[in-house]
Amino acid sequence: MHKSGVILVWFVAIATVGAVLLTSKMLDVRGSWLRVVEKNKTQIQKNASEIEAKEKEREKLLGELTRTMLGWDRYWDAEANVNPQTGEVGVRLNGNQTLGGPDMSDAAAASKVFYAFQPDSTKPGGSSFVGAFRFTPNSRNSLELVNPPLPGEVVTWKSGPWRFRELVPLNYMNTLRNLRDELVQDAEEFKLTQGRLQDLNRLLAAAKERLEARVSELIGSDTAPQDELLPVELRKGLVAGLEEEEQERNQEFAETDQLRRDLIKIYQKQLELIDEVSKLSNQLPKPKS
Repeated sequence: MHKSGVILVWFVAIATVGAVLLTSKMLDVRGSWLRVVEKNKTQIQKNASEIEAKEKEREKLLGELTRTMLGWDRYWDAEANVNPQTGEVGVRLNGNQTLGGPDMSDAAAASKVFYAFQPDSTKPGGSSFVGAFRFTPNSRNSLELVNPPLPGEVVTWKSGPWRFRELVPLNYMNTLRNLRDELVQDAEEFKLTQGRLQDLNRLLAAAKERLEARVSELIGSDTAPQDELLPVELRKGLVAGLEEEEQERNQEFAETDQLRRDLIKIYQKQLELIDEVSKLSNQLPKPKS
C-alpha cells in the first residue's frame, strides 16, 4: 500500500476515535440539559399555580379595598386644636386647603357632617373615633359636635393630627349609635342611682339621729341637764333611772321584810304574854260562893 494510503487510514482511525469521544460528550451534555429542562418545567408549573393563586388573592383584596373605599369615601388630614372649655375644634389643613373642598356652598357646609378620628396611643399606627362634627355657625375653620358631648368626653380629645372623613360605613355608624345610646342610658341610670343614694344617705342620717336620741334617752347624754330636781331618767337616762328605782324598790322590799319579821316576833311575843297571863290568872284563888 502506498504511504499516503497508510497515512489516510491512520487519519480515519484517529477521526473515528475523536468522533466517538465527541459523540459521547455530546450525549452527556444533552442529557444534563434535558434534566435541567425537566426541572425547570416542574418549577414553571409550580410558579404558574402560585401566580394564579396570588392573582386570585389580589383580585379579592382589590374588591375588598373597593368596597371599603366606597364606604369611607374621601378624607382630609388636618391639625386639630381642641378647646376643652367649649368643646370646639379648630382645624387647619396643609396648603391652605378647605375642609370639604373649595367648591362647597354655604348651604351645603351648614348641613355637612364630618367624622373625626384621632391617633390612638394604645394602638401603634391606629386611630380611635372621636365623633360626628359640623361647622360652627359662620365658620369653615372650626367644628362642633353634632350631638352635645357626654360628661368627660371632651377631656379625651387630644390636639394634634386628626383625620376627617366624609362617610363612615353604615354598620359602623349603627354600632356607634347603639354605643352612644347605651352611654346615655347608663348616664341616666347613674343619675337616678345617685339620687336614690342621696335619699338613702339622708334617711340613714335621720335614722342615726333618731337612734342617738333613743340611745341618749336610754343611757343618758353628756349634754343632758343635771339638775337634782329633775327626774333621774332625764339626768342619767332610763336605764340608770330604772336601776336606781330597782335599787330603791329592793331596799324597800328589804325594809318591809325586816318589818314583817319584827312584826311576827312581836306577835309571837304577844301570844307568849297572853299565854303567860292566862296561866297566872288560873293560878289566882277563886272567890268562894
